[in-house]
Amino acid sequence: MNRLIIVGSPRVDGRSAALAEQLFEACVEDCPEDEVALAPVATLDIGGCRGCDQCRETDEGGAHRCVIEGDDMRELYALLDDADELVVVSPVYFAGPPAQLKALLDRLQPYFWSDARAGAKRPAVLHVVGEGGDPHGFEPLVGIVRSALACAGFTLEMVYDWVGKIDENGQITAEADVRDAACEGQRRA
Repeated sequence: MNRLIIVGSPRVDGRSAALAEQLFEACVEDCPEDEVALAPVATLDIGGCRGCDQCRETDEGGAHRCVIEGDDMRELYALLDDADELVVVSPVYFAGPPAQLKALLDRLQPYFWSDARAGAKRPAVLHVVGEGGDPHGFEPLVGIVRSALACAGFTLEMVYDWVGKIDENGQITAEADVRDAACEGQRRA
């Protein structure tokens, strides 16, 4: 099995990075025969979508491709294509994703035009991390991640709420609250 862990924090040493590292190590330890890749947006160069709609058109090979070149998204597309399972670890910024993660999610647009959303879905989970105290919660983050991943052929199955449960040193202080995101998505449809 191929697993991809996307770390959506712009900080290389924050709460999200600490949790992602623990998840990575657990995957390696529990399933040593599996492939696991860690993709932290803090160390990747990913430009924002230009809205040019060039990915709507197919190339000579019949694929929908983003025309932006020179950043790390091409490598990430390959990791996404190979992933049997996706894990997204993200802080919540004003109820949504950080700009760096949003840029990555927006660059999934070629999958929309490829109709990957209509095929069989691969599982994805979201780990939401934050200090806490935002009265508006993080439902916009869940919705944005669910929508973008669905276009890329994934279904968001579970949401792990770590808000206020990981200290500034990356230590887990309480267990995450777990929600079945697949059922929530069906109720909204």
